[in-house]
Amino acid sequence: MRIAIDASTISTQGGPRTYVLGLIDALLLIDHENEYVIFYNDPVHCGRYPRAKEIVLPGKSPLARLWREHVLLPNACRRERIDVLHCPKSAIPFWSPCPVVVTLHDLIPVTNPELEKRAAQLYWRLHIRRAAQKSDFVITISEWAKTEIMEEYGVPEGRLAVIMQSYDPKMLLPRDPEQGKVIRKRHGLSEGYILYVGTVQPRKNLISLIEAYGLLTCEGAVPKLVIAGRKGWLYDTIFSRISELGLTEDIIFIGFVDDDELPFIYDGASVFTYVSLLEGFGRPPLEAMACGVPVITSNTSAIPEVVGEAGITVDPTDINGIAAALRQILSDPVLAASLRDAGRKRAALFSWETAARETLAIYNHVRGRQ
Repeated sequence: MRIAIDASTISTQGGPRTYVLGLIDALLLIDHENEYVIFYNDPVHCGRYPRAKEIVLPGKSPLARLWREHVLLPNACRRERIDVLHCPKSAIPFWSPCPVVVTLHDLIPVTNPELEKRAAQLYWRLHIRRAAQKSDFVITISEWAKTEIMEEYGVPEGRLAVIMQSYDPKMLLPRDPEQGKVIRKRHGLSEGYILYVGTVQPRKNLISLIEAYGLLTCEGAVPKLVIAGRKGWLYDTIFSRISELGLTEDIIFIGFVDDDELPFIYDGASVFTYVSLLEGFGRPPLEAMACGVPVITSNTSAIPEVVGEAGITVDPTDINGIAAALRQILSDPVLAASLRDAGRKRAALFSWETAARETLAIYNHVRGRQ
């Protein structure tokens, strides 16, 4: 069987990129029977997967992306005699010469469009419905997202499966403490900070985190709040609120952190906070747990499925509740140690190899129905 994967999200930053990398790495590790064709949108990625055939289909700008997805991609699948195409980011071509598997991470751009830019609202409104209804099979990443998809689009149980993701295996590798100190110093960080990792955008609810942090600073000395992640969209109000609260010197933005350095950034944190409003999965809390950092996160959407009982979950709109959870971990080393241990055990339940085997079974299922 010739399996094609559209890996264009490798060119982005954030969850979809990590998903594609983790899945392809694991598939090529476990599957020595099928042939893989990996489609990029940038030649810089060529050579990453020598076991696969790598093809560049250019298209990064919005209009070029549409041409790539709906013309170049299906034509390439026909030319390469692909048996199954996997589109891992919630959009499929308008036509395809072969069965299509899509990963719908969640429906948040459709159900909560106010959290997206206008252009993104239009794009996802067009593509998510069609991907749900017209693909041959839908993979999603949590039971919460599965319920949303079934209720919104009527996708039957037999054409939809939940396959939980994992995290970068680098999080578990032994690390040189001295190298960590060098990396953190380069980012201007001292040990023991409060950490957030993720895109700076409205859905991540950073204003609530910042306001909760502000309450703690009024009570006395607290660690710095470190925000690691690229600027996404609609973030001006976040920076305005920091200024209004007088927290400019207390909150450190370090921008996007490379995959190789990110584990060292987790290592330096005393607590990890991720009080996002909505998540189809929520990988950063899982990464933090794998690195042994106590986690405070939201009790909404799919996040409790990931964290289980291994972290403290709070209402993301409850500023006092977020502050209380931070205060509790920062002041109670026994609790912090317990959460570190529980987090590592919880993270061990998630595996890219398991995700790859379950995904491969879907490819075989879809191919067998032809």
